[in-house]
Amino acid sequence: MMSELAILGGTPVREREIPWVPTTGVEEINAVRDVMEDGHLSAFLANRGEGFLGGPRVREMEAAFCKRFKAKNAIAVNSATTALQIAVAACGIGPGDEVLVSPYTMVASASAILLNGAIPIFVDIDEYTYTMDPKQIEKWITPRTKAILTVNIFGLPSNLPKIKEIAKKHNLYVIEDNAQAPGATIDGMEAGTIADVGVFSLNYHKVIQCGEGGVLLTNDDKLAYRCQLVRNHGEIILDEEGDKETCIIGSNYRISELHAVIGTEQLKKLDNFLIKRRELAQQVTDGLKRFEGLQGVTVPKGYTHSYYVYPIQYDDEIWGISREQFASAMKAEGFELGEGYMKPIYLINMYKHRHLYNTGNTYPFDLVDTATQKYELGLCPVTEKMHFEKLLIADVCRLPYEPENVDEFLYAIEKVWKNRGLLTK
Repeated sequence: MMSELAILGGTPVREREIPWVPTTGVEEINAVRDVMEDGHLSAFLANRGEGFLGGPRVREMEAAFCKRFKAKNAIAVNSATTALQIAVAACGIGPGDEVLVSPYTMVASASAILLNGAIPIFVDIDEYTYTMDPKQIEKWITPRTKAILTVNIFGLPSNLPKIKEIAKKHNLYVIEDNAQAPGATIDGMEAGTIADVGVFSLNYHKVIQCGEGGVLLTNDDKLAYRCQLVRNHGEIILDEEGDKETCIIGSNYRISELHAVIGTEQLKKLDNFLIKRRELAQQVTDGLKRFEGLQGVTVPKGYTHSYYVYPIQYDDEIWGISREQFASAMKAEGFELGEGYMKPIYLINMYKHRHLYNTGNTYPFDLVDTATQKYELGLCPVTEKMHFEKLLIADVCRLPYEPENVDEFLYAIEKVWKNRGLLTK
């Protein structure tokens, strides 16, 4: 029936997918060539000395991130996933502790907690921003709570001023998962620098990228030091220094000189990338206003958005067809939409069954006598409503999209609207 809709309306609005054009160019190629010719592809050493902090290109990238985001310390690592694990460890969080986290995000945000032996406690999201709802936080705080790990989802910062206020009241750390929102701001403050520690992603499909990579930013020197230790087999150098106060286990979370020079060049392009994304997003927002039953992005006053993706709320009562039917029709017209985002994390089997490792082992959940949460359907109603009923994810703000491509996207929506009577709910 979906292909029939496209036929009845003539040829699809867009017959071929716009190619995924890399954001890298001659600048990155030249930078990598320099490293290759130099021959030192990594300069980290897992022992005392200057090499413990990496080579010159890694430090150059870290300095560039500090300058761009007005942060005191930057720690470059091999992914945002490991950066989150490092952030949790650096805050002194370990077995039996609890960390509040959004359920509507990539699983790494919660896995970082589990991999440190702590327990994720999921806090429902706001219906319009999709970020952690501050009004839901305090009911989940217990004596075991040590931190709030909030996620700046889709490119929009969380309500960090309110979250920090709650955290201060309860003496909690705040960790900012800013993988999707580089360059977003709240009243001029850079997302990723507002919390105690923030995490950026340089994964290949992010706003800026070096294939795989991540960066932590913090203004706390002690946290920065601990992040550096975890990044590079931390216990080794600490044992040499005899520093018992900050003993911490680490691993190889280091980034190569090759990745670092790409990240440095990409950072120079961030603001121009954001200008383009915001122009396209504004065109989408304005265009959606003419359609009932489709709600575009909500940007709170004083906030700016990075538009990693563009979320749209869908009202099937107004359209008279299901969300699935709408998405299928849009796909037939050449625009594939995500139905929901990630499955609420607490509904993944390893959470529902509290089983992460070998059979019969329920670590770390068995470290506490009484579970703070039951990981089950109904835990976070707004998250479930958005994922299973309302939310559509459009990828129409990325490069190399142009305004005419957004026009095609909006025309495809109009075409589906006019032909929706051909479909049954």
